[in-house]
Amino acid sequence: MRKTTYEEVINSFHTTFQDKVEIPESLEREWFMKAVGKYSFEIASIEYDEELGEFDTKLDRYVIDTLGWMMKVFYQERELSKVNKRISIVSKDLSIDGSGSSKSAAKSELEHAQFELERLLYKQTATSYTE
Repeated sequence: MRKTTYEEVINSFHTTFQDKVEIPESLEREWFMKAVGKYSFEIASIEYDEELGEFDTKLDRYVIDTLGWMMKVFYQERELSKVNKRISIVSKDLSIDGSGSSKSAAKSELEHAQFELERLLYKQTATSYTE
């Protein structure tokens, strides 16, 4: 039986946005590992072999997409932080705000990603009525 690979999760992550900036592979890998840890802690244990670059089983599509959305939230948190750190220049004749609408757009995108992730996680959480 074929096992789920790192690339499958990365491809799912890449489908959640369109960006002109290349994301460093080391940063994507860190977000991936954080997503695997978070999923294992909050929902169900999943085992990933870093040497082979694959999980110990074939994950269903919903789990792969959940990991991708977890990575998207990490990405959006970083984008919002970057926008918040832009410098604003204000004088009596001129006002330049580097964040302006970018800040509200980044915050809105983060909130959407968090909402989508919460929706995915909720559907995978066992209820107290589950045997």
